[in-house]
Amino acid sequence: MKDIKNIFLVLLTVFIFSCENEDSKKFNPENQSFVRFFLLVDSNNNVLEFPEKDGDLLAKTTYYKDNLKILKVPVAITSGIIENTVTVSFSIFVNGLSNYTIIPENALSFTNKKRVDTIYIELNERWDLSKNPQIKIELTNSSDPSVSLGFQNEQISNKELTIGFKETEFNYLFNINRKEIEGINEEVFTFKVLFPNGFIPKDIENIVLFSEPATFDYTVERKSITKDDEVEFKLTVDENLAEDASLDTFLTLVDIPNYIKGVNDCLQVSKPIKVDREGNPSINFYDFYKTSPYYRLFGKYWRYDYNDLICEWRNTSVFPKPVVVNKDDKNGFLYSDNGTPNNELDDIYHHRFKVGFVGNFAPIGTNPFALQNLFEGERNDSPGLTLIEAIEFFPKDGNSTTEGIVNVISQKIILIRRSDLKPFTLPISGSGTYKLVDVASNLWKIDLEVLIDATSVNGEIIKRNYLLYNNRNFPEPVPLNGPCPRIINL
Repeated sequence: MKDIKNIFLVLLTVFIFSCENEDSKKFNPENQSFVRFFLLVDSNNNVLEFPEKDGDLLAKTTYYKDNLKILKVPVAITSGIIENTVTVSFSIFVNGLSNYTIIPENALSFTNKKRVDTIYIELNERWDLSKNPQIKIELTNSSDPSVSLGFQNEQISNKELTIGFKETEFNYLFNINRKEIEGINEEVFTFKVLFPNGFIPKDIENIVLFSEPATFDYTVERKSITKDDEVEFKLTVDENLAEDASLDTFLTLVDIPNYIKGVNDCLQVSKPIKVDREGNPSINFYDFYKTSPYYRLFGKYWRYDYNDLICEWRNTSVFPKPVVVNKDDKNGFLYSDNGTPNNELDDIYHHRFKVGFVGNFAPIGTNPFALQNLFEGERNDSPGLTLIEAIEFFPKDGNSTTEGIVNVISQKIILIRRSDLKPFTLPISGSGTYKLVDVASNLWKIDLEVLIDATSVNGEIIKRNYLLYNNRNFPEPVPLNGPCPRIINL
């Protein structure tokens, strides 16, 4: 019993000591008071911002910067009670850079409640690696002689920090590629242009980032820039759009000198036809996934067989997923209350007339409209292989429970070539029918003609015949007359 008590006391002491010393895994506590750089960097070269921590990371003595974001360098003090503010000065040596801002200029302060201070480094220019750019910061003096500069050991003291630079591409892209609107006057939504590696404000302050075609009346307002890696916009619809009209406009990123457009360079704003519809046809094509997350739709696509030199039907499949909507969506229905009928916060609503094609292991996609069989050389994580909204159902006469029209949701998809990561933008559209073909087995069929605009690849616009069933046991389709698509190399 005494041994157990002693073990408990040892564990309790270790726990208390760990709480008092936030870096207990990294520093030997024999020196009671010291100040040092505490820059932690993850495996993707992302700097952790205080108070983010990772017990498996060691504070860096050298960091290679690969972005234009403000670098926040934490400097931490390890000490007992701090009775008076401790001021620590530092020196800065800069080589190969001329336009930068460092705040504060030469001193940090620490109190009993403020154990970490931060040096902010902002670049107002791109670096030129031929000039060997470098920033070196060194802690030089402490107002309290009992506070040592750096951890007192013979290995890594973290008293100095060297910042080097890497060759970097500066990309920009939309955060979404499609937004569906109601088409109501004064309707608003926000979107962003992302700069994953940051940007220099003067490069984009006075330029238009994307085209704004006048398909219908709308205005776009740029919000004040508050982050160093994104610009937010607000789009406002300025008219009531006709309910019986389908309208689309495409905002397309323009070229910005010294920046590279990312794969998501187009935002489609879509106002679909508004019709009175009843029922819930979409659930017939995804609901089996409740019992199996690997549930697929099975079917055929019409293609050219290079071995037999004929056109034929070929097997295919795709992962269907519901389109999740908010509670207020007029086409939504309560799919699940997650077993908490008195708590609406975890309720799940699905769209009654839309289905998406989405893989089970993001960012790996699936095979929508057998696109992976049409194109050769694309990456399987291409954005165009993940369609949050893929098809939409329109019941016959607005209320049929057994058949109707099904449309491909028009959008621009992106396929990325595997060999060199070049993106290709491909508009897709199409229409067809859906029908309950066997009541006894609840077998449903989708019959589509899909149009794929491959102008960006080889100048072709391809028509693909495509069948899907909610069960793998379906009848063999009759061969078609006419041409069939051949494989296209990206």
